[in-house]
Amino acid sequence: MTTTSTDNVLPSIINGVDTFHPEDKKYAVKHHTNPDDILHHFSQFSITDTNISSLAENAKEGFHQWTDLSTSERASIFRKTIELMRAQKDEFINSHLEIGGPGWFAGFNVEGSIAQIDEYASQLSRPEGQIVQSGHNDLAMTIKTAIGPVLSISPWNAPIILGTRSICAPLAAGCSVIVKSSEKSPKASDLLVRCFLKAGVPPKALQLVHVAPLDNPKFLELILASGAIRKVNFTGSTAVGTIVAQQCAKHLIPYILELGGKNVSIVLKDADLQSAAGKILFSAWAHKGQICMSTDKVFVDDSVYDEFKNVLKDVASHMVEDKDHKISQRDSLGRDKVLELVDDAIAKGAKLVFGDYSRDVILKSNIIPPLILENVTAEMKINSTESFGPVFTLHTFANIYDVVKEVNEHEFGLKASIWSKNTIGALKLAKKLEIGGVHINSPTIHDEPTVPHGGVKSSGSGRFNSQWGMDEFMFVKTITIDE
Repeated sequence: MTTTSTDNVLPSIINGVDTFHPEDKKYAVKHHTNPDDILHHFSQFSITDTNISSLAENAKEGFHQWTDLSTSERASIFRKTIELMRAQKDEFINSHLEIGGPGWFAGFNVEGSIAQIDEYASQLSRPEGQIVQSGHNDLAMTIKTAIGPVLSISPWNAPIILGTRSICAPLAAGCSVIVKSSEKSPKASDLLVRCFLKAGVPPKALQLVHVAPLDNPKFLELILASGAIRKVNFTGSTAVGTIVAQQCAKHLIPYILELGGKNVSIVLKDADLQSAAGKILFSAWAHKGQICMSTDKVFVDDSVYDEFKNVLKDVASHMVEDKDHKISQRDSLGRDKVLELVDDAIAKGAKLVFGDYSRDVILKSNIIPPLILENVTAEMKINSTESFGPVFTLHTFANIYDVVKEVNEHEFGLKASIWSKNTIGALKLAKKLEIGGVHINSPTIHDEPTVPHGGVKSSGSGRFNSQWGMDEFMFVKTITIDE
């Protein structure tokens, strides 16, 4: 791979070559709290017919080069990638810290990414297909086959682990990948792609482009129209995911989406309240509430509501002393969305259970303190809108089936947690929830390499991780043989 550098500008990586387009403007990546502090720039990918065509043709050629390698060769490349990531661990951590991620979460991102790659490497030894019954042929079989070039787009909030997932799942299936970085966290994508390429992924099988925000729609339309892309792999907001799905539909291109979530916790009357309080607070405020799996709504049996609220406040008062829970939104857009939701709720009668809230102080400091609200009603925006900030709401219930009905009627369906000492009863309740993942006596923030992850309804479609993640980028081919 040819590398160059110029004035701390991150290039696109096309066919293994660092690519700068002189006619393009540099895009400034700014510090998460001080917009006057420019971390670095990236060279904006020049969206021309020639450049799109070259990118697409490379991906098609790279697909065949990558699938020509044996599974043992691909597994060896994955393990070499792990070695390279471990050697550059500090660089990966710094790429996360500079976007405002707390130290513990940055470390988790790196170790979680390595575990992802290791799991996919282990899956490469699984059977390729199976023999099936046929009444008309001497032999019938199915083969799982890589779908072809994939466009992968992942967000800024967990750029290392989500970026790794967007790359290694399709690669493990045998696909080539075009990575479009987030304009807020391009450094993480740059480091990841370089590790995979240095480990031995063919240059045309993995390419990276940095696109200016205003150019995203044009880039998506043209690369999909090129005819090269066989699937789109997108993680991000429901609003953008809807646009991606619409564009894919125009070209009959399938997609896997992991989108927003209005995640819920349900505290039953027999729950361990102390344990539930600590884990719910963690899952609501970890990484400043900027995780798709963050807890947004907590339903509490009315017979233990007051007791649980007191426990919650006590645990919260100790937790906020940890600097990792001081919320500094990365840009005014995210900050202002949280302000709008909280202002609307308070104006309509919601009350603060915990936290000091002052709009003026927040606008001046750009820090949103962790907040808990109660008396939230259906007409308040926060009742149904993901805040993506350090805020959650408390709700009482007398009949658990009313909670099930409300949760199932909600447009989102990513994560839920249930708190109860009656685990069999909780399991029966979990089965009734229209949610992609339900965790009994553990937080809504739960994602590990060996467990399928994904949502339903407006929280997305498809599943990531392990065999399920690989299968998303493969199709079943039937082969019959007669003498």
